[in-house]
Amino acid sequence: MTTDLRLPLLVVGLIGVTTSVRIAAGPIVHVQLPRAAATDSGAQAARSGRRIAAESVGAIVSRDPFRIGRRPTLPAYDPQRLAEQVAPPVPKPILLLVGVVNGREPSAVIEGFPGVEGSRVMRVGDVVAGLQVKKIMDGRVVIIGMDTTWVLEVREPWKN
Repeated sequence: MTTDLRLPLLVVGLIGVTTSVRIAAGPIVHVQLPRAAATDSGAQAARSGRRIAAESVGAIVSRDPFRIGRRPTLPAYDPQRLAEQVAPPVPKPILLLVGVVNGREPSAVIEGFPGVEGSRVMRVGDVVAGLQVKKIMDGRVVIIGMDTTWVLEVREPWKN
């Protein structure tokens, strides 16, 4: 390195070290919040120490200002009810259409009705375990019940 560059590099390095020490040691500008007057804090303490009338509290609670509809929730909150175990919903049955007989009064052979062993011959309008046969047509059966509609088709394993 030549002597011409030693002095400028030394000066720049010294300035950098001095600036780093200054920033690490403390803030460049001292910031201070303005002091509040003693009368202001005393007035706030006096205001917050006032008692609220019981009628006012009752009116505020009855109006429930934080609810959008300003009406109580239905059902009302009950921590005891939350502790109760709710029974799981009844599972929906797995229905299987075994066969269909077409004719004047078509009938279908269906398996899987709750509480019924094996298959059952059904016609349009028949009800078993709350499930009603609505339609029987060309290899299809429509059954409604339990908030569900089933469209069953005859299985044809040889077409797989």
